[in-house]
Amino acid sequence: MTKLLQIKVDKVPSNAHEFLKVWKNVLKSPADRYTFLLRVGSQQLGHIFCSEISFGLLGEMLRVMSDGYQETADGSELLAVLEALSSANRFSLSLQFLDNTERTACSQLLQRLHQTFADDQASQQSANRVISLMSVYGA
Repeated sequence: MTKLLQIKVDKVPSNAHEFLKVWKNVLKSPADRYTFLLRVGSQQLGHIFCSEISFGLLGEMLRVMSDGYQETADGSELLAVLEALSSANRFSLSLQFLDNTERTACSQLLQRLHQTFADDQASQQSANRVISLMSVYGA
């Protein structure tokens, strides 16, 4: 996140309204949105979106995560974020509204995550979690 954005986003959002306000009005680049998702973290995202993920937002998040993931240390964090989002109420409804680009981004992200963990014998449990998520996300 750039220094200016860091100043504007100094507080982690506590609800969907605050999250969307920052996501739509402050964060303009996919890189800043990616950093923001990781900064908010899986636990808080699960809390924020426990009722539902607003129309279109899930697809945006999936594209940002797919584009931002560079197979670095972010793999475990992204895995936890995907799990948290999938536990939202009406998650399956949000999945139905993904367009082809968003579905492709989701599939590519999950495949790359699986490859990252499958290559490391110590990460077999994480690889299995990704396989479960592939089923949940329909990838």
